[in-house]
This record gives sequence, structure tokens and C-alpha cells, in this order.
Amino acid sequence: MNNNIIERINEAIKDSEDKTFNLYFFIADCKNTPNSNMLYIYNMAKTLFDNGFNVKMLYQLDNEYTAKQLADLRRKEKAIDENRVFVGVKEWLGDEYANIPHINISNGDWSVSPSDFLFIPEAFSSLMFQTYKYKAPCRRIVILQNYDYVTDFIPLGVEWKNYGIFDAICSTQYQSDIIKKVFPYIRTKVINPGISDCFRKPVHPPKLYVNIIAKKQNDVNKLIKTFYWKYPIYKFISFKDVRNLNREAYAETLKNGAITVWIDDDTPFGYSPLEAMRCGNIVIGKIPEIVPEWMQDDEGIINNGFWSYDRQSLPDILAKVIASWMQDEIPQELIKSVDETNKKYTQETWNVNVLNTINAYIEERINEFKVIKSQTINNNNSETEA
Repeated sequence: MNNNIIERINEAIKDSEDKTFNLYFFIADCKNTPNSNMLYIYNMAKTLFDNGFNVKMLYQLDNEYTAKQLADLRRKEKAIDENRVFVGVKEWLGDEYANIPHINISNGDWSVSPSDFLFIPEAFSSLMFQTYKYKAPCRRIVILQNYDYVTDFIPLGVEWKNYGIFDAICSTQYQSDIIKKVFPYIRTKVINPGISDCFRKPVHPPKLYVNIIAKKQNDVNKLIKTFYWKYPIYKFISFKDVRNLNREAYAETLKNGAITVWIDDDTPFGYSPLEAMRCGNIVIGKIPEIVPEWMQDDEGIINNGFWSYDRQSLPDILAKVIASWMQDEIPQELIKSVDETNKKYTQETWNVNVLNTINAYIEERINEFKVIKSQTINNNNSETEA
């Protein structure tokens, strides 16, 4: 019996060393709507997929239409139940992301081996429980981007160790620190988000219009109307609401404009202002409840944009920035600070950090297998001597 165990361990070690195992990423269907949490996960998956790893995206959708069923319904022009369709990210992120293999685990054709890895977003405590209950032999790692989701979705009186979870990849040092304060046994690795190279400064001069990025339509309306009421002299200024654009159109809109206003009190990171900075925009914004790490320099000074704790002051700040832009009087200190911020979140740095982190997990897993193998051999010898 122990000889069979040793053979399986040797196989798992070989799979790990040869990198023939699977990396599974559980996702929610964002239905082509931009979602920063899913972007982080898809970016990680794509980096690994592009570097030759066996990557698969997992989702759960009961009674999903087959491709043939969908084709027949469309051909016959019959109604389609959208709740039975996995939409994904093709229109939002493009084919290169959508073409990563996707598996519906509700179909029951999904299994894992000891050398596989399963990455679970922090909100999906139900999957943590299911995989623990059925003793999934793979290494399970939480992807933690927003601690609020941990408290929102985990049952009262339960914590991660009750699900056998002891590892987490965190999107920021803040997320790492906060999870260790409540679950001190969690081993964390931090991978800061990277900003795609599609966000870059334009080759042509930007136009004087203002991009607005806000989760709530009310924030958009309030800013625009208040601005026009208080500063009718600037009625020639156009605003563009860039929510829900696909990434290509979104990047082009940012590159064409000169100024971006960002309002998001609840963000755990804040991709949008960084993307706007990469496109050469001057960024104005309401400082979120948790100040993002990228917003401050090494001395804790906030100087890479025009920031305020009072959202009511944003129209006034915007008017001053427009006047400065028109007179070519944007402070050089601001431009220099923005350039320094941009250097911290590049696609190249992201790729290196992702690969280093995954390779570290692989090495840890191989060492775990070797320890188990050694213990099994020692037990064999003890039984033989007895």
C-alpha cells in the first residue's frame, strides 16, 4: 500500500518539476462588464498561460446551454435565457483572454490532482468549504483583493483555517496586513497589480475634454451639473463618462483627453487613475476611505494628482486645473511625481512578480511532496523492522 503512495508522490513531484500540472482560477461571470477584481485574476491567468503553464478558468453555472442549443435557439430566433449563458470577457478584454480554456464545474467533468493549484477569490467561501469537504488534493490559495468580501460572505463563527486555507496572494500590502491581523496563520505573498501597456501616452496632443470615472451615476451628474452652474465660462468643456467601455475603447478615450476625474470611495486599489496617468492625463479625485499605496510617495506625501477629501470641492479643483492646463502651467513637480508612480506598476514588473510567486509555490509544493515521501519510506522501514 505504501509503495503505491510513494509511486503517486513520485508522479506528483515529476508533474510539478515538469510543470504539467494545472493552474485553476475560479471566476465569476462579469458578462463583459469591466470589473477590477476579475481583471486582476484574468491578468494573472494570462501571464501564466502565455508562459506555458496549463491554465484553466473555472466557473459555476447550472443548466448552461450547450453551443449547439444556443446555435439552434438563435437560428430559430427563439428567446434565450441569459441566466443559462456564460458571457465572459471577450468584448471587454478581447480574444486573448477569452480564449484561455474555461470549464463549467457544474457539469461534473472537473477533477484535480495533488500537483494542481486552485486559486479562489476571497468572496467564494462556499468553494473553499466544498473543496475542503470533498478533500480536494490540490494546493488551494486565496486571491485577496478586498477584505470586505471576506467579512461579507464567510459564515459567522468560521474562519479560513476551518476550510484548510493557509495561503493567500494579496493585491496590496494593506490587504496582506489586515488578513494577518485576523488570521495570523495565513502565509501571504503580495503581487501589486500591473497596468497594461495598452495604456500609454498618445502620439498626438490631447484634447481639452474631461473623462469621468465613477461607480455611481449620481456622482457623474453631480460633478458635471455643479461644474457648469458654478463656472458657466467653461461650458465649452466636454465630459466623457467612460464606464463600461471595452478596454481598447477605454484606453483610446483616456489617451485623447487631457484630464480625468475619479470618484470611488470604496476601492481597495484603484486601477482607473493609474491607467489615466499612464495615458498622460492630469488626474483629479476624491481620496478613498483607504488611501491607496500608489497615491503616496515614500514619505507618505500625496502629490501625484489633485486630490481632496471633500468631493464637493472637485468642481472647483477642476476649474483651476483647466485654467492651468490652458495656460500651460501644470506644475513640473506633479508631472515628475506621476512619472515615478507609473514606474511602479508596469506590465513588465507584474509579469516578473507573478512568475516568481508561482515558481515559489511550485518549489514549496515539491518540498512538501519530498517530506511526505521521506515520512512514508520511514514508516515502511519501521513496519518492516517490526
